[in-house]
Amino acid sequence: MIRFVILGFVSIILQLACLREFTFSIAKNELALILASGLWFIFCSGGSLVGTRRKLFPLSCLPLIFSIVFCFSISVCHLAKLLIGLNYYETTGLNVAILLGVLLIGPLSFLAGYSFGTLCRLYLKHNPYSSKTLSQFFAYEALGIFLGGVAFSFCLSSYSNPFIFVILPILFVPKLYFKKGKKIILSVMLLFLSVAFFFSFTSILKKEFKGADILMNLGSPYGPIILAKKFGTEFLYVNGSLAATSEDKMWNEKFVHISLSAKGNAKNVLLIGPYFVDQINEIMKHHIAQLDCVSINPVLSRLAQEKITRNHRSDINFITNDPRLYIAKTNKKYDCILMNISFPASIELNRYFSVEFFNLVRSHLNKEGVFSFHIPSKRDILSPNILNFNSCIINTLDRAFPHRLLVPSDTMIIMAANTPFASTRLIDNFLKAKIRSDYITAYYLKDFLDPSRQQYFEQMLNTNISINKDYSPTGFLYYLLLQQAKFYPNLSIHVRQTKHIITIAFIVVVLFLGIAGFFKRKKFLIVNAALIGFCSIGMMTTIYVIFQVCSGALFWRMGILIGLFMLGLSLATFYVNFSLEKISTTRRTLAYLYFFWGILILILFLGVKIIEQKTYMTSILYLCAVMAGGLTGAGYPILTNLILKNKANPKNITAWIYSSDLVGSFLGTILFSVLFIPFLGITRSLWMLVFLVLVFGIKNFLMR
Repeated sequence: MIRFVILGFVSIILQLACLREFTFSIAKNELALILASGLWFIFCSGGSLVGTRRKLFPLSCLPLIFSIVFCFSISVCHLAKLLIGLNYYETTGLNVAILLGVLLIGPLSFLAGYSFGTLCRLYLKHNPYSSKTLSQFFAYEALGIFLGGVAFSFCLSSYSNPFIFVILPILFVPKLYFKKGKKIILSVMLLFLSVAFFFSFTSILKKEFKGADILMNLGSPYGPIILAKKFGTEFLYVNGSLAATSEDKMWNEKFVHISLSAKGNAKNVLLIGPYFVDQINEIMKHHIAQLDCVSINPVLSRLAQEKITRNHRSDINFITNDPRLYIAKTNKKYDCILMNISFPASIELNRYFSVEFFNLVRSHLNKEGVFSFHIPSKRDILSPNILNFNSCIINTLDRAFPHRLLVPSDTMIIMAANTPFASTRLIDNFLKAKIRSDYITAYYLKDFLDPSRQQYFEQMLNTNISINKDYSPTGFLYYLLLQQAKFYPNLSIHVRQTKHIITIAFIVVVLFLGIAGFFKRKKFLIVNAALIGFCSIGMMTTIYVIFQVCSGALFWRMGILIGLFMLGLSLATFYVNFSLEKISTTRRTLAYLYFFWGILILILFLGVKIIEQKTYMTSILYLCAVMAGGLTGAGYPILTNLILKNKANPKNITAWIYSSDLVGSFLGTILFSVLFIPFLGITRSLWMLVFLVLVFGIKNFLMR
């Protein structure tokens, strides 16, 4: 059984590395990460079915094939955009993202599933087995996934070169059945492959960035930080997005001086998000008494501190923390809060454009304090998608602040305050401050603050667009639609109608499956494995999103969440496996499992508001992950026992349950990533899960 533990340990680390690279290089947001996980599930399911029936290659080749496939996936992940003519920081169309996901995630996941099926087949061929044995395969692999997930989060998540994991399959070598000499040769081959690809990563990055020189490639728990130089211009990329260039001086002057001039004579300033030396230098021109710079990424903080001039360091506090958590805990109030985050391109960033965050900012402004940020827009003509996105963010801001001022442009600056302020006062404050600037002048400001342009923009805004919330990420949805419009020019989605269609369609399908189960009892027994997989991935998806909203550290702690889920799965499988000897397993046993699912989902639903406000929120989510894993693991031995009673072939049961569970998980990732989370939000998505488990709980209870 130790080989199942090793398989789980190796596969989860390679999977997490591959998913992170896919997310930052290709997809750019958490829902794409979940969608990629779904592709992992479905290919893993197919691989397990093949592994139980056929021998594609000798087991002794497994470590080398794992390493080669991983090298292929990572290489293609970093070169795919180059082949289709996109830059590193650009988003892709949904169809391209899915296609690349199949090419990048598919081979490695198929291999993991095939390995699981092969190990099951070989074990059953040479050893006596029972229903306990069949369930223990899942438990031991889950134990390995738990160990690998925890190891990745605490020890390996700050990597800068993903090819360090190429050597990992060497852990299989001691457990392979062949002579010591062959094991040594295989180990040497793995070491050579690892070293060769490790030192080739810089060349791959250079090609990915279209010939740019890679000046810096640093890893962090939150994602990669890359500094590239091309044609004399430096480009800083943070978590896959273009954060700044060395030619941004005009924008830095514009954003900083317009924002600070709206307040005038600001002494206490807070800068939120990725901050850069040029921006800090522009802020300090206003004779700021105290500047607090807060960013979640410690690497960015260190880089800024190294480059800032020494005579300014005593006036600046560099704070490494999640900005939301910092603002929620600090007692400080500020004259001006600047947010250097441009758009809600992910769930992590959407939490800075929600009504909850705007209210939090308002509570930490002085009486005449000003909050300023910027979003993508257009200076003159607003397309429907841009208008919907802008309206969503501005409507949300209006819920929190009584007064605001818009500066229309391709990157629109939005300022909000508790007291009235006018554009004329902004220009007067700028002139009084006598700021030395290369680009920004009073005439420049008058042009951007032209009343007719502001009036046009105000008239175009749609006040019927829903506001953006933490757990109903409408801003994120409208931004996704705006980005996808680049690839689908005729894309037109009515968000409210789509919400109703998704809800009604899901209810109809669930009711249909529930009724059909009464007429096809034996065939629908295996469907329960798919439903358990659907519930587990739906629950974990909502936990991921809540975790990201609360802490912004999903990419760092995802390994822990997966590991805890698998720990619960492993422990529950062992416990229920041995408990089945004392009880008689019937359909009602399965019904009770569904009812427990319903209770867990309701607990998370009711606890969303509490979790958001408590410091121990991560502990609660960790506990929910363990419980979700426990309910998933409890289903395996129950289903195995019920299917054995129907005289099924024992050698096929493990693969069928494993595959059905993964198919259900795949469908769950598609629904939750593409439809449920962006359109329905967290609370309604959880209600959909409650409805599902109630229907099938009642069905199994009545069938006995």
